[in-house]
Amino acid sequence: MVNNKLTIFLFSTFLLFSNILSANPNIDQWLESEKSYKDLINEGFEVKSYAISDIEVGDGLTIILFVTVLQKDQELYECQEYQTIDKNVETLDMNLICKELVQPYQRGIGT
Repeated sequence: MVNNKLTIFLFSTFLLFSNILSANPNIDQWLESEKSYKDLINEGFEVKSYAISDIEVGDGLTIILFVTVLQKDQELYECQEYQTIDKNVETLDMNLICKELVQPYQRGIGT
């Protein structure tokens, strides 16, 4: 009885970890784009969802993350905007990147 349970446990563990170990970390389905919010809106994309998160990193600094999903017909973009602000709510740094949803592809080195 114990031997049977141990065998089932080991087999289940093997199946679980074999799937994890065979996953390809270089497969992506979000392709970086040079487009901005304005470009996408001008092309007819509509905002479908929007989320804001904040992370206090210490020394009075906070990182605010804005995530926006825009769609036009079957095309989908996700834009991420990162702002670092100080305790006086002044922006110290800001980055924006929009990515297009594509068929999964193999990422190359440095992409």
